[in-house]
Amino acid sequence: MEDRQLAAVGAGQHGYGQPGQAGQAYGQAGQAYGQGGYGQPAQQRQEQQYPGNPGYGQAQAQASSGTKRPSPFAGVPVSDYVRDGIAFLALFASLFMTWTISTSSYDDGTKAGARVDVLLITLLSILSLGISYLWRGGVFGPTVGYRKIQDIRLLANLPYIILVLVYFVLSLVSGFGDDSYRYLGGAVAVGLAGALLAAQPRKGEIAPGDVDHARHRRWLFVMLGIAGFAAVVTIVQIILFVMDAHDYYTGAGAWLFLIAQIVAALLAVGVLGLVALKVFRGSDAWRFAGAALGVGAAFLTMLALMGVDSLGEGFFPGVAGFSTFFWMAFGAAVSAPSVARTTHRTAVAPADRLTALRPLLLLTLILASALAVFMVVGLVQTLLEDLDGVATWSVGLVLALLLVAATVVVRKLAARDERSAFVMGSVYAGALFVLSLILMILFEVQDLDYSTTRTAPLPIGTVMSLIMVLTWVMPFAVLAVLWLDKAARAHFKSLPASGNSGTGFAFEGAPARAQVPAIPTPATFVGAQQPQFPQQGQPAGQPVQQQAPVQPQQAPVQEPVVEQAPVQAPQHAAPVQEPAPAREPVQTAVTESPDQDQAQDQDEEVSEDTVRRTPAADPDAALLAEAADPATPLVRLQELATHPRARVVVAANPSTYPALLTWLSQLGDPAVNEALGRRR
Repeated sequence: MEDRQLAAVGAGQHGYGQPGQAGQAYGQAGQAYGQGGYGQPAQQRQEQQYPGNPGYGQAQAQASSGTKRPSPFAGVPVSDYVRDGIAFLALFASLFMTWTISTSSYDDGTKAGARVDVLLITLLSILSLGISYLWRGGVFGPTVGYRKIQDIRLLANLPYIILVLVYFVLSLVSGFGDDSYRYLGGAVAVGLAGALLAAQPRKGEIAPGDVDHARHRRWLFVMLGIAGFAAVVTIVQIILFVMDAHDYYTGAGAWLFLIAQIVAALLAVGVLGLVALKVFRGSDAWRFAGAALGVGAAFLTMLALMGVDSLGEGFFPGVAGFSTFFWMAFGAAVSAPSVARTTHRTAVAPADRLTALRPLLLLTLILASALAVFMVVGLVQTLLEDLDGVATWSVGLVLALLLVAATVVVRKLAARDERSAFVMGSVYAGALFVLSLILMILFEVQDLDYSTTRTAPLPIGTVMSLIMVLTWVMPFAVLAVLWLDKAARAHFKSLPASGNSGTGFAFEGAPARAQVPAIPTPATFVGAQQPQFPQQGQPAGQPVQQQAPVQPQQAPVQEPVVEQAPVQAPQHAAPVQEPAPAREPVQTAVTESPDQDQAQDQDEEVSEDTVRRTPAADPDAALLAEAADPATPLVRLQELATHPRARVVVAANPSTYPALLTWLSQLGDPAVNEALGRRR
């Protein structure tokens, strides 16, 4: 009955309906909803709430005679097929990867497909991918709705998650007994990510609106659960590492190495905790950052499986350090369509790429700063133990500090205007990749293996893991934020090529004058003469000569001559240019009597009092109100921007177009800059 009560919640726009219906819309011709025998009053109320949408969980309906019934898969989004394909590849590929390896004796590891329990549960997760297709084909009948399909898919993949938890416990407990450690291979990480992808509701199976808000939020708790489980496992891993460290590591740098490794292990789960907290609070930009970390971890895992020694694809319970083992599963959970439905209200606009970049810039800053710290640890240990490699660690420290400086500077450079966010962000991604690649080559070429000594080893594994993340994950995540969205690419193409920014320097010895930018829709003002605007430092009320430019030797005019000012605005010129009538003396005769002189003196006193009271009445009030009105035409905002007082209000007006905001930011006015800062 729960699924039937949602009969009015539409599936037409999501491209799926119940078996045989395939998203066929009812009620478009004004007929009453209730075909198929489910016309209860509760459904009618939901139909009013979601008009024009065919029913979720609706019974099979007969197509009208002569009407071709559409395919039940006609409206399935492409992203659903992609998600199913990635889940299948992850689960299938994990069968050929190492599941566990024991260190008690020579052991090449056990493949996941060679273990009966892992094989059967993996096949169950693979088969769960076809539940949605069977449902659309009408196999389950009219009584099974989309909610039951979501529950069936989740229950089918729950055994895989339980299996992974059991093996994690066995791996950690093995270190407390007499047996040696048994660590988990890459099959666990890849298979867990595939099972989470298979368990998620598909985008085409989510009801519109907030009717399933509680169901969406449970995937937020899955995301938090992965981050929390990673934190608990890491703490146990650190305990085992400290218990065994004194038996293997000696020397002056032993404690320094232990502290560095503990910090590295906490850093890996700390990144997941930060992203999870931001996403749980509803940040869509951080959700994209978490998904990018998951994709990057998958790529690094593939590199490790291909034989890259710099990365470890497994989980080692007795060794603490920086590990991306849980990142892939976390990225799979945070990329769920249900999580996206909880954060879509905070989606960043295509024009605001700086806001979208801030999560990745912060994560890069954290990782680059940690890399610099570990470079210092390696350098100090090298000096204390009198080992070779001082030059390598020194150069690595310099490059790591350059990464930190570049990450800090790019935030300011990208904040200048919208075009700078795209350009400087792309340049930063390239610089990040090049510097990190140099670091990777530097540490790969140098032989820094001190395993034959009895001293504490250097944190080379942690350093290499951080370098690989900074080389192959973060630069491409930045580029994805800038260029992956089609709307963002279209917005970049609409921006002026030069950015409308002057150089601020002229060879004549005077600063170059910033020109007021043109309105972005010139077709609106075809035939209208564009107004001329004063430059910086010129009085607001002074008329501007259109033919001859003002020479530097000319003295500024104290009061404007209204008769010489050309009227170029459409019918509403600035009221501040009109002289007060009380200031004009009235001459009635050539020879005036004493009484007339006395009356004239009184009139002049009244006029002076009126002039003195004018500032108290704020004669610019109407001007400021017009500058703050979002309905003010763009050409008028252009004129008001030349007024010293009004330009601050124009900077805060939501209707001010980007080119004019850029011009205002070049004036160097602190009040204007403060108003522009509040817009962000």
